[in-house]
Amino acid sequence: MGPTLRAVPDDYPPEIIGYAEPWIVNPGDELDVKISCTEPAYTYKVVRLVQGLEGKVYPQKKEEQITAIPSKLQEGRFQMAIPGSYAIITDSALTNTTKDVNKVHISLHFCSYLPVAGHDQCILSTLDCTTNSGFAVILNDAGRVDLVVGTGSNKELVKTGFHPENKQWIKLELWISQAGALDFELSPIPTFSQKPLQSAFRMTSRRLRCQFEQLKIAPLMFAAMDARSANESTAQICAFFNGRIANPTIRVSSGDNGAGETVTVKYDFARDVHSSTLIDTSGRSTLGRVFNSPTRAVTDHEWDGSEEDWTKASYGYGAIHFHEDDLDDAGWQTDFRIRVPSVARSGAYSVRVEAVNGLAMDDVVFFVRPSRGPSDGVRRPRTGFVLSTFTYLAYANERMYDQSKSSKLEHPSHDFAVRKDWQFDRMVRRTDLGLSLYDVHRDGSGVVYSSPRRPLLNMRPDYIHWALHRPREFSADLLMIGLLERLGIPYDVLTDHDLHISQLEAADDRLCLDQYDVLIAGCHPEYPTLESLNAYTSHLCRDGSLFYAGGNGFYWVAALGVATAANDTNPQGLFQGCLEVRRGDQGIRTYTLPGGERHFSSNGQRGTLWRSRGRPANLLVGVGSAGEGLGPGVPYCRTAASKGGAYAWIFDGVEADLIGVDGFGGGASGDEFDKYDVANGSPAGAVVLATSTGHSDDFGIFIEDVGFPIQNTLGSQTREIRSDMVLFEAVGGGHVFSVGSINWLSCVGWNDYDNDAARVTGNVLRGFLSRKMRGDMRMCFRI
Repeated sequence: MGPTLRAVPDDYPPEIIGYAEPWIVNPGDELDVKISCTEPAYTYKVVRLVQGLEGKVYPQKKEEQITAIPSKLQEGRFQMAIPGSYAIITDSALTNTTKDVNKVHISLHFCSYLPVAGHDQCILSTLDCTTNSGFAVILNDAGRVDLVVGTGSNKELVKTGFHPENKQWIKLELWISQAGALDFELSPIPTFSQKPLQSAFRMTSRRLRCQFEQLKIAPLMFAAMDARSANESTAQICAFFNGRIANPTIRVSSGDNGAGETVTVKYDFARDVHSSTLIDTSGRSTLGRVFNSPTRAVTDHEWDGSEEDWTKASYGYGAIHFHEDDLDDAGWQTDFRIRVPSVARSGAYSVRVEAVNGLAMDDVVFFVRPSRGPSDGVRRPRTGFVLSTFTYLAYANERMYDQSKSSKLEHPSHDFAVRKDWQFDRMVRRTDLGLSLYDVHRDGSGVVYSSPRRPLLNMRPDYIHWALHRPREFSADLLMIGLLERLGIPYDVLTDHDLHISQLEAADDRLCLDQYDVLIAGCHPEYPTLESLNAYTSHLCRDGSLFYAGGNGFYWVAALGVATAANDTNPQGLFQGCLEVRRGDQGIRTYTLPGGERHFSSNGQRGTLWRSRGRPANLLVGVGSAGEGLGPGVPYCRTAASKGGAYAWIFDGVEADLIGVDGFGGGASGDEFDKYDVANGSPAGAVVLATSTGHSDDFGIFIEDVGFPIQNTLGSQTREIRSDMVLFEAVGGGHVFSVGSINWLSCVGWNDYDNDAARVTGNVLRGFLSRKMRGDMRMCFRI
């Protein structure tokens, strides 16, 4: 069996899940499909998704089978990912440097974030269990430092008894001689003026029972070890460390007294933090790499607060934070490969996999970009719907239901109930598939990277959120595709990734957005990169219009790692398309990164909120985040301004003043929503067409809007908690229409799209596409 293939555990329920790589492709591209299946066999087919929800209250489910990709039968096999980050140096030149070496001296700094993990944690290792050579420094299951030394015939355990405190930096020094003598020192480092709780530990000339005849120092591993036995050909990486390591240096000496140390390797973890590479500054340029994307651009024992930007600092950022639950690539074996037809429409697609015995099924979602080839004289759609793939990554496999973690979503009331369906149970069960950007690692530190190279179990066409009991993100965005189909409006489907790429100067396959008169942002476009945000802005500057159909959008700053070429020899390198988010300062969040760690490792820019960066959502879409909650939504009420003749076209067919009364989550203003606020950048010339009718105390105000004293923070206590529907003219002559609510699309789909929210949406889209109507709107804004 390969490293990811496993026997199905006892009493494991029927299950089939998978992912596609890459997950965003062009027409004509191939993609690998990787499946884990507990059942003997399954079939697959490929469908284009239009609307994926199914049930009495939802619109009719709609999809189109891609017959050009034939359905096939596959043998099932169970696969699991292997989480845990580590670093390894494999340069073979190191292996032979010990022939004339008398003593090896290793020094580094480490800081444990989970001293007692319930299992051994390896800080560094050269141990080869097949030959009983090398050595390792271990934090044992009781949180005490042990040494393990291979003596050729066996392995000898040396217990120091030293117990590092949580988040206390320790300097480690180890000398080990060919003759079997050990010298060891562990020195706690003061944190500013705070005296360490522990005293320094020193062990001098401890003699092993046998001579240490194999001073093997390669491969050298940090934060894990390879425990394979003599009869195992593949690596068995284990004993993952939860914490930080900095400044590792290896020195060797020869001669009888071990004098005259020579630096063999010296790693500067503050270099090339955007990559998976470890930079050796000893002059030997020894190759080192990290795997499974540990957190880089973090502070070390020298950080003093004098510079919070690692790109400008000359010291203080030489650490890497490793975690036992890091995962950037599930690494599953490919079960089959498909080629997308060259004439495929842009959109969301699924490889529908279903066990032959009918006991399990899954939708493996991927996305197809618009064709970049000639259109053969056929006019391309003038409307582009942008799927929020950055948001999908941010929420991927989120575990805020886990009440044992600090990142838990607090239950708002005694009658709150978690929706425990089969999809929820599957996500709880598959703890091997990595975390979301809302979770904390097991050691309590915040997750900052999220990768698409794993099953994203809550990115499914029929997903219902476990806390909100309604569709959200991807499943809600499909409701907009269903409406576009119902209205007969030609459209292309784009992704956040496409907008990001369209702004890169060196992009060979740059997507041209000029062809679109209208862009639609979906239910929750929360995580724009600078590039994707600029793409929206550029669209509005060149006479384009924007329909913002969601809430809490354009909120957190995100960065996208550089994707690695398909022929890269290091398929688990850092930042291969990972989304990076750094939370802090303010904003609604489940954790706060410490000071000095709010700049991206991938591009050096500052993270946190776009509002903190001077580009609040109000500047782009006229509204900005105002409130959130798990209670039922409420409808909008039309304002007096909306009833002027200039805006009658927006409300054509709408008879009542209340809009969005019914929906899958109550009224159209709910979940997270946005308000019109000139002080935060909303255009003074915008018109507020409708506003929400008042939220209950199940909703609270966004923390960045709270001043001193802290009061009036719940829905019934302030009118600052509201949704505003706004329309304004952009600089290029196009227009922006914003509803400012995640719940909007859940109301659009209500009653099979026969409702006032759907009518308003259709009216605005048709108006934006009508040249005459656009001219009339320009006139009304100049009156």
